Amino acid sequence: MKAFSISIFCALLTALAWGADGPAAVKGSAPAKSKEKEAKLVARAPVTGQPFDDREVELYLEAEGRKLLGGERIKKLTFERRTCALRLAEPVGEKLAWPEVAARAEAATLVLGEFYREGKSKELQFSVAAGAFVVGENGVCATSQHVAKDRGSRGFVAMLRDGRVFPVREVLAVDPLNDVMLFQLDLPADVKLPALALAPAPAPVGSPVAVMSHPDDRFFMLTTGMVARQTVWRAAAGDEVFMTITADFAKGSSGCPVLDERGTVVGIVNNTESIYYDDDGKKKQLDLQMVVKNATPSWVVRKMVTVP
Repeated sequence: MKAFSISIFCALLTALAWGADGPAAVKGSAPAKSKEKEAKLVARAPVTGQPFDDREVELYLEAEGRKLLGGERIKKLTFERRTCALRLAEPVGEKLAWPEVAARAEAATLVLGEFYREGKSKELQFSVAAGAFVVGENGVCATSQHVAKDRGSRGFVAMLRDGRVFPVREVLAVDPLNDVMLFQLDLPADVKLPALALAPAPAPVGSPVAVMSHPDDRFFMLTTGMVARQTVWRAAAGDEVFMTITADFAKGSSGCPVLDERGTVVGIVNNTESIYYDDDGKKKQLDLQMVVKNATPSWVVRKMVTVP
């Protein structure tokens, strides 16, 4: 069975539910924000090392994106190519302290914003799509294909943790079966970005991992866990491989990196499976027991790359 995307939230009435589960979580225990306080929100860029308001960051990303849209720098993407020629960074050998892993992941993880047209509307809407991460200092990035391939999509922008926003210029390669994509940001010639290395082999079961992602627009959140297993899903189109982890993620996290102790990407956040105790496949299930977290192994991405 093909997984639904984390970024598109659905409550399914079957034993396997893809995406976040249950009723919407309440952010904290404080009273609801007053309309007076909400009115004070402004478009504000995140600053590295400083706390930020997620709602202000959303406003900022849309404002910067609309500037690029007005300058005709945002393009509708195509998804024909299956491979591309790139030079990827090789993983480092030494283990790092987790704060260092987190800092590197934060610097190279992106928030993707999407411009789209809904139905017959002539106006372009904007929403935060999900995440991605940089794999080449020249602006080559990786994400899940389902993050970007929407029928109504008209183009994307990407924001770094330091607040810089760039247009997504083109798709370099896709693997539709394993739901992964490489794309190129439109960067000035003199700009280099912090990049993460991709592991060439599966991460061992039991090894610790961390996820840097954006669960339900809670930007740049770090969660930790370990590799739980490696699995394969058989389908008519072919075999899809996954790495199951215990580090938490939720809708909005698709396309974000799963990292090992060396700061190397070992997987890309993809989907969840919800396990219920009593499921007859007909009624809404309430007795949730476990949510399985699946990521696409990074070696799948490396298979899409040829050496220039």
